[in-house]
Amino acid sequence: MKTVTPVVVLAGLLLTGCGQQTLAGSAAVVGDARLTDTELGQTVTTLTEKLGIPASDQVSQAVLSRWMVAQMVDELAAQKGISVSKGEVDQTITDETEKSGGQEAFENGALQAGVLPEDIADAVRTSLLIDKLSQTTITGDDASGQTGLVTAVQALSDELDPQVSPRFGTWDAEQLTVGALPDDLSTPVVQTQTPQLQPAS
Repeated sequence: MKTVTPVVVLAGLLLTGCGQQTLAGSAAVVGDARLTDTELGQTVTTLTEKLGIPASDQVSQAVLSRWMVAQMVDELAAQKGISVSKGEVDQTITDETEKSGGQEAFENGALQAGVLPEDIADAVRTSLLIDKLSQTTITGDDASGQTGLVTAVQALSDELDPQVSPRFGTWDAEQLTVGALPDDLSTPVVQTQTPQLQPAS
């Protein structure tokens, strides 16, 4: 059985007109889902405290990117009638916890990838959806289905027109990430990245 840890999912994802009123109080909006400024702030604060690093725009952008891609994966899966059961998520967590050498090691590995312990189940669910979606989007000679899945999510991004508060950056629909503002030349200080749109191996 294919399984994938949040570390794998989150480490290296290559993975009209909504007005400012829509974004009021929100860091990002994807379709009907929104991540509030408060929720983003709490996640970034907890994550950086646990990692022992300073909060930064890059950390906020990484958290936003992961959340936004997860929302689009959810929507794409719903459109295709694909789902992941709680049992599948629980079994994957159990398997990967054993492989990691215990819960503490597993949670530490997830934390290094930017996933808080309380968010592990959601990250695993997203990774399993990506795995299932990739099997329905195989195109050309890309046996992994990655190219087809990325293209499908990019098309969905165009349809949903995700919005990001300019306080945090801009949404790059081609790269499926939140990037720095044009005048932000700072260097990222943490390797918290968005989930990779590729199946488990």
